[in-house]
Amino acid sequence: MIELSEALTILATSPVAKDREAISRLEKVAEEDIKTIVQRLANQSLLVESVQFDSIEQSRKLVKGLIVATGLMCGGILCLITIWFKPSAAIAVAPIGFITGAAQSIALANEARKSNKIE
Repeated sequence: MIELSEALTILATSPVAKDREAISRLEKVAEEDIKTIVQRLANQSLLVESVQFDSIEQSRKLVKGLIVATGLMCGGILCLITIWFKPSAAIAVAPIGFITGAAQSIALANEARKSNKIE
């Protein structure tokens, strides 16, 4: 698949009169020459790639935070329930709740990742 900037360059150097007319209309509407338009497209694609990279890193940090938060929440809830029924075992049960909550949120994150790849 050819990129837009390459296609515009091919049309600009084409011997076909209709191609040159299309490029001249594009230059007239944009009020720039074709080289400036192609350069601007290249700059915009670099900007989009950098923004996408940042968002991937941010989403990874968010997922890690959610995994830890879910683990802490499940550990706390299990600890409170255990204190209600058997207070002496509450400290031993808290890590089990943390691991269970974290594992569940990891499973949900993996499932969401798979569904996003399919679409």
